[in-house]
Amino acid sequence: MNTLTRLTGAALALLSINAMAGPGESDGDEHDEGMAVFGFVKDARGAPVANAKVTARVKDGVTFSLTTGAAGSYRFPLLTQNVNAEDIVIACSKEGYKQTRVTRRPPPKGDGPKRIETECRLERG
Repeated sequence: MNTLTRLTGAALALLSINAMAGPGESDGDEHDEGMAVFGFVKDARGAPVANAKVTARVKDGVTFSLTTGAAGSYRFPLLTQNVNAEDIVIACSKEGYKQTRVTRRPPPKGDGPKRIETECRLERG
């Protein structure tokens, strides 16, 4: 077996091992040190509001937005640890509604991953 054949075989073996892991899976050596930004959009009665627009604006001017699912929940992709939780402003909107309240839950104590859970309340009007 020549050198090129052996190298090609080794490369194919590595590709097939990595392909079996599937997207988003890792071998455990990586540490996810991002900040989780998630929450819910609800109406005045506490019912979930689907298809509401949620915006996360970071103090430096970067803005992310997405739409809630059927359960009124949202989750932004992980942000780096370099972002200060106090510098993230969450807002929500939907046609025919106005935002009445934004409540941020306190993050868990300890050295665990940072989590920002925010509930937006919308009222028809």
